[in-house]
Amino acid sequence: MRFRLIGTVVAALACTAAAPSPSPRADGGPAQARTDARPPAPSPAFRFVVIGDRTDGARPGVFDRAMEQINLLAPTFVINVGDLIEGYSEDGQLVEKEWDEVDALTRRLEAPFYRVVGNHDIGNATMRAIWQRRNGAAHYHFRYKDVLFIALDTEEIPPPRFNQVLSKEFTKDEIRQAVLALSADPAQRDADFAANPRTKAAADRIMALQRIDFSDAQMRDVEQVIAANRDARWTFVLMHRPAWKAESSGFKRIEAALAGMPHTFLAGHLHTYDYQRRDGVDYIQMGTTGGRQDAGTKKLGTMDHVLFVSMMKDGPRIANIRLDGLYGVEGPAATAPPK
Repeated sequence: MRFRLIGTVVAALACTAAAPSPSPRADGGPAQARTDARPPAPSPAFRFVVIGDRTDGARPGVFDRAMEQINLLAPTFVINVGDLIEGYSEDGQLVEKEWDEVDALTRRLEAPFYRVVGNHDIGNATMRAIWQRRNGAAHYHFRYKDVLFIALDTEEIPPPRFNQVLSKEFTKDEIRQAVLALSADPAQRDADFAANPRTKAAADRIMALQRIDFSDAQMRDVEQVIAANRDARWTFVLMHRPAWKAESSGFKRIEAALAGMPHTFLAGHLHTYDYQRRDGVDYIQMGTTGGRQDAGTKKLGTMDHVLFVSMMKDGPRIANIRLDGLYGVEGPAATAPPK
């Protein structure tokens, strides 16, 4: 099977002698501390962090600082949703340099780091060859504590760079307004389209250009992995471009294959946080972790953040943590964000 399996790391718990622990209130005598809590039972729980886009106009210092902030959360592992480098270059030396820089930053993480490929990471054949040499397969899966993780390659059949196509048909302001409208809530989007037909025309063109295609080989791999792991207690499917927002027959195949299995979809790319729940399934589009933010936008989902996922026995508990509110013991003065 081409779909590469990343081995699961099994952690051993060390048992050490300790002073008498607090006892339940009904049992403790006057010389023993008492508590209403019961000692924790062995648990299948674990925690991981998801980070958003770093590039398409990286803002200096934000991602760097995020590595230290994530360490404060002590996750089991960290995974991103693509776009770690600026990329889009045929200059192999430049691409290697960009990867060297970002790898130096992610090595600051105290937890293992998993990559999901984005359009800025694999923008051409040169960049794909570099990715494969440095990171291996662009789509893969792993299983940890009976939870299945699937990383998709949405760039396997790359779309045309829509800015280059759109610039021949629309002005920069029309393109910008269309992008903002597509990121807005449905009511605001409909109002923008009604007020300006050119905005709607540009948005329709963008969506047509944003078609997401997966190769038959990748689809077969994904379907085989899902079929072989139907006993997983949860499945997370991670990708860069949110395929549920584009025309994608392959994504519909993935949704169909996952029917009857508890699962969550995670993506990035659009630099704005967006959450949808359909038929009991969460569809989460990450904001940024240092990536470009449109100047002047005050949309609530425009933020630098991480997703802190606690995988409990009954399913995931997902917390959004803004980076401008995550401090160490020193407090905000010692960890002020870069200006």
